Amino acid sequence: MFLRLLFCLFYPMNLHRASFYFHNFQKLARLWLKDREATAVIKQVRADKLTYLEPAALIDLHTRVTQVEQQGLSGIMIEAGCALGGSALVIAAGKQPDRPLYLYDAFEMIPPPSTADGADAQQRFDVIASGQATGIKGGTYYGYRANLLAQVQHTFTHYGFETDEQHIHFVKGFYEDTLAVNQPVALAHIDCDWHDSVMTCLQRIEPHLVSGGVLIIDDYKDWSGCRTAVDTYFANRQDEFVFEMKSRLHIVRK
Repeated sequence: MFLRLLFCLFYPMNLHRASFYFHNFQKLARLWLKDREATAVIKQVRADKLTYLEPAALIDLHTRVTQVEQQGLSGIMIEAGCALGGSALVIAAGKQPDRPLYLYDAFEMIPPPSTADGADAQQRFDVIASGQATGIKGGTYYGYRANLLAQVQHTFTHYGFETDEQHIHFVKGFYEDTLAVNQPVALAHIDCDWHDSVMTCLQRIEPHLVSGGVLIIDDYKDWSGCRTAVDTYFANRQDEFVFEMKSRLHIVRK
């Protein structure tokens, strides 16, 4: 509590925002004491403007990945919604090199929301489609970038990840066309905003999730369509899973 008050004193802002930054600061400090390499990757992807996720969400993601490895769970890892590759780099930094990681993304403009999405998604997509969306910290919105897949692949190499040696696979296209899972899944990071995309991911990934495996739903608190898809899919299935609200929603198969 004393540290929180000091933080608010030296970083004057409204209390809610100060608490948010202090929470991230605490998590980074704890991770630095345990894993300095992981802390460096998280700080670097943030500095390089490669992810919209705050440090706490990236730390929770990395922690889950390392827990999967420590528990010796079988299965691949998946990210649906790679964008600029920041969170995927955090997953890659935590997994064992021989565990496959599949990164699914359109690697171009995202598809429009459907009628199952609310006004929040419709308004956001109107801005994106108009060409007026801005990216991280005012940069170019990732959906407007040409050759995004090649850029992300180059970023992985720049960060020292040899994708062939570390079994990292990029899959370009819309999920309904490309997402075909036929092996056990240990962890999936689902970051795809709209209702239909989230529902497709759940329908195709969850049946393959191993006991102890986890689905991390990035947009549950942010987009109404995502929340509706998750609530609908898991209705009356609470006895099969543990639902943990960390910085994002984590769903663990019992």
